[in-house]
Amino acid sequence: MGESADITYNVKRCIHAAYCVTRLSEVFDQQKRPWINPDGVSAEQIAFVVEQCPSGALHYDRKDGIKEVVPEKNTIIVRPNGPLEIRGDLAINGATTALEQETRVTLCRCGASKNKPFCDNSHKDSAFEAVEVVPMNQESTVPAGGKLTITAHVNGSLELQGAVEILNASGETLFRGQEVWLCRCGGSGNKPFCDGTHKRINFESES
Repeated sequence: MGESADITYNVKRCIHAAYCVTRLSEVFDQQKRPWINPDGVSAEQIAFVVEQCPSGALHYDRKDGIKEVVPEKNTIIVRPNGPLEIRGDLAINGATTALEQETRVTLCRCGASKNKPFCDNSHKDSAFEAVEVVPMNQESTVPAGGKLTITAHVNGSLELQGAVEILNASGETLFRGQEVWLCRCGGSGNKPFCDGTHKRINFESES
């Protein structure tokens, strides 16, 4: 609890991107207990850095009533040999997940996370490798914003309903549209898209 802002931290969502500790050590210091000091700087500085957190493990509640701005577009960055970094007006649903309002989330696509559908960095231990599809024609229309609903199907793929643009790490567009199914078993031959491999390999997701 702070005078100008409260900060919440979800340890299970954290993937240790370290934006917080490297960009705002006055607030986030892992050598101290508690390691978060919400009175270290202004609410504006806290908001700016917390909003860089790709996993959504960090959120803030400003006492002046200013809320986190919901991105105008829903975008997904496919990290090389890593997870799906998603930002937008998000709802994430699944066997163990029910988030009706989120702006930032990092989801597993290697199939090995112990916190599915969220990434827990298991792709590093499993030596996950992914060759992405060829970027699409850049001339197609960019979809507008609005709610993006992500459903993590049990033992299956990620179903996305709503306007979304999917980019590779170089910023090249892999997909633009209103509906798409993404692989989260790690086995698709058409990554990041689902090709039904989860059925052939008997992928098991959340219990």
